[in-house]
Amino acid sequence: MKKKVCLITGGAGFLGRKYCEFFVKKNFTVLCIDNNKKNLKKINTLNLKNLIIYDCDITNHDNVEKLYKSISKSFFVDVLINNAAIDAIPFKKNDIAKKFPTSKMWDREFDASLKSSFFMIKFFGEAMIKKKRGSIINIGSDLSVIAPNQKIYKSSYASYIKPVTYAVIKHGMVGLTKYFSSLYGEKNVRVNMVSPGPVKNKQNIKLLAEIENMTPMGRLGNPKDMVGLLFFLASDDSSYITGQNILVDGGKTII
Repeated sequence: MKKKVCLITGGAGFLGRKYCEFFVKKNFTVLCIDNNKKNLKKINTLNLKNLIIYDCDITNHDNVEKLYKSISKSFFVDVLINNAAIDAIPFKKNDIAKKFPTSKMWDREFDASLKSSFFMIKFFGEAMIKKKRGSIINIGSDLSVIAPNQKIYKSSYASYIKPVTYAVIKHGMVGLTKYFSSLYGEKNVRVNMVSPGPVKNKQNIKLLAEIENMTPMGRLGNPKDMVGLLFFLASDDSSYITGQNILVDGGKTII
């Protein structure tokens, strides 16, 4: 039986690497797309069989078109996971100006997430339409349904606030998901979104405690909390699920 193909953008980052590893173990051929040189070095060291790595800037339309033409010579992408994004990392600095980010910051972050996801769907989603099968999974955040709670940063970082760009982009990803799920539904191509709450990854101890206290399950997430849902949405077991934004947040957004 021919292996299914899963393409993951931002696949060399912290969560992206975990997704790549998981789908390789599930007997997929995994195509990892990234252009972060540091992260690409990290994923190369894993030496995973059936993992193919592409160094590509997917914020550029022509690059994505070339990438699609190259990949389509050898593969049909059964599952597209749009994981690429830029997240603001808290640091100890007076950063009130982040309430009003520069045009350059808006463009950089929108390009990395929303625009790149649109480009990937334009090429790989349309290929799915022709085959009348496929699953597109956009990666969101709990900030796709809520605003950042700026109070949680006060005990750890002087004057830090979460920038407006991230929340706006993740809300925008919901719109992208619903739009293409309604457009592609009759062609048997499903489009869903998985939105994790905070995932543990070397955060400040005080910040960890703040987040744990406001989460009903009393902990942050980890990659294992995500991959089972991604596999379900990638499989035929979810054949009647489309247009959904599924929160994986330990109950954080219900309060």
